[in-house]
Amino acid sequence: MEDKKIAEVFSFMQALQEFLQEHVEEPVVLSSEAEAFLPEKPCLVIFSSDIHFGSIYTNYKKLAEIWQAVVDTEGVYLVVNGDFIDNFEVPVPKLLLAGINSQLISPQRQRHFYEQYLKALISRNKILAMVLGNHEEFSSIDLFKEVSQKVPVAPNRIELTLSFENGFEVVMALIHKSRFNSFLNPTHSSLRELHLNHPYADIIVTSHTHLPSLMLYPYPKYKQGLTERILIKTGSLKDLDPYTFKYFNPHRVSHISSPAVIIDPQRKKLLPFSRFEDALEVFSLFK
Repeated sequence: MEDKKIAEVFSFMQALQEFLQEHVEEPVVLSSEAEAFLPEKPCLVIFSSDIHFGSIYTNYKKLAEIWQAVVDTEGVYLVVNGDFIDNFEVPVPKLLLAGINSQLISPQRQRHFYEQYLKALISRNKILAMVLGNHEEFSSIDLFKEVSQKVPVAPNRIELTLSFENGFEVVMALIHKSRFNSFLNPTHSSLRELHLNHPYADIIVTSHTHLPSLMLYPYPKYKQGLTERILIKTGSLKDLDPYTFKYFNPHRVSHISSPAVIIDPQRKKLLPFSRFEDALEVFSLFK
């Protein structure tokens, strides 16, 4: 190619770039830090992740139970920590072809339902934050632009501060995919995120591997000395999934788990549970 032609290509690309920058809408920029304000009353936060709505393996009965618990019970809130939808539609390695072939409905219908699900929760003031997992990111995150104006939304991680009317604060580090995973100690990812990235978080939640665990861990905070932190590794509603058994879950048993934490702002206490059902039972005693 002649030098003149090469220079013309560069000029054309520059002109095209300038045109697009002028006429194409700016991409969505989502914040990784957020704050939510709650009344000075006990509340219960359910951490739901890796639902994989649309998959043949998802436990829809359990998903319906979470929905009813959130919308029917005063003081119960939801955090979605990624991969609510299965959303397999992009060209993927052979490793993931089984995921494409095991979807009950199309990715487009999955995304449409998720949008309606989120809007229903927002209208009730029942969702605190939404992390975009790798399955949401198979599509453009611009899909969540409208939702992000009403509830904190960010890809892979959010640090959310819950501020109560009496001044009590609870900091949550919500991470979908951490690089510190271990099937020998599933909470290792949350522990390392605490040490390296979120030293002031009271609750550290990681997801992605579908292998649930929960641990209380004393760790210094400000001048308070050792303070108990809650380390959570969420499970999944994609139950008895061959892919999970092969790569993440060595036990080959059900890994359904949606952990929850009761927060009492008056006593300044946090009470964690591996199963949201147990948390709901105890939470009913607070009323």
